Amino acid sequence: MHAERAPDSATADYFHEIFEPTARAITGLERALEAVGLLDEALALDLRRPQDYFGRVWSTAFRAADLAEPPKIEEGDAA
Repeated sequence: MHAERAPDSATADYFHEIFEPTARAITGLERALEAVGLLDEALALDLRRPQDYFGRVWSTAFRAADLAEPPKIEEGDAA
């Protein structure tokens, strides 16, 4: 949202860089929710402010840094 309203591309790039870890964490959380069958329910919520929903999950069940990492594929796991 801040990047979209930035006065120039350098400022927009700065905002994208600052919020990139959060974007990776949200992607990881979406993968985790999908794995347990809760992604559709989460997406049905108004996610214009995803931190309102995801903040509680991050603080009680998942570490944001762990969610930003791609899942490890074990030998024999289906891709």
